[in-house]
Amino acid sequence: MGSLYAGNLHPECTEATLYQKFAPLGKILNIHICKDDITGQSLRYGFVNFESKADAEKALSLLNYDLVKGKVIRLMWASKKVKKANLCANLFIKNIDPNIDEKTLYDIFAIYGMILSLKVETDDFGHSRGYGFVQFENEDEANEAIRNLNGKIIRGRAIYVSKFIPRENKYDNFKNVYIKNFELTLKDGDLKELCQKFGTILSSKVMADENGESKGFGFVCFEDAESAKKAVKELNGTYFNGHKLYVGRAKKKEERRAEVIQNLRRKLQFANP
Repeated sequence: MGSLYAGNLHPECTEATLYQKFAPLGKILNIHICKDDITGQSLRYGFVNFESKADAEKALSLLNYDLVKGKVIRLMWASKKVKKANLCANLFIKNIDPNIDEKTLYDIFAIYGMILSLKVETDDFGHSRGYGFVQFENEDEANEAIRNLNGKIIRGRAIYVSKFIPRENKYDNFKNVYIKNFELTLKDGDLKELCQKFGTILSSKVMADENGESKGFGFVCFEDAESAKKAVKELNGTYFNGHKLYVGRAKKKEERRAEVIQNLRRKLQFANP
């Protein structure tokens, strides 16, 4: 009942650091900062467990978005109820003035209900990326915030507020399919013939270089998402004229670049524990 989740911690923040911050507010049972099983590095979040709920409430009220080692920490109740609420009351906000920090954003949204967590995304230098997330306790509060704040001018900018769509659901209705590893003699019509059994095709294109030679990959656009998903499910990993195909959702350039960067960071992390 007195457990708090503490996020956005500085990499060098330790249990002792948090103890010094929270101990004046009540008796602490224990503090735990979660770490990577392989590298042992801080995952930059942890838990502070008070003996009483009243002391935890006091800490949540006084220390949320306070500075610890130069980082603004985010506090919320550590409970199953919170995790369930996040799924239906999580908002995405963009076009935020770069000078608006998490504390200011909290003050803007707090009048519409109890905020469980809030975050303004920043780059590697700590500068705002102009978007963030707010998690309310319940969906009604989130809807009220959307009705009142979406399109509202704040510091000269009309902010955009909507329900947050998880990445796994965001691309669930794709219609464009990416296909690669096929033979270089394959033409647009052959690609269409390969996929037409899955549904109506709006277009099919084998990508070529400046000399008109096939690059070995192409795209098929279906009329509906169900046909596209069926094509991915049944064609990916199968062999066509002796070539093992890769078939998946067509991704935007920005998404592919972000995945490459993320993979590089993972490799660097394991190479430099």
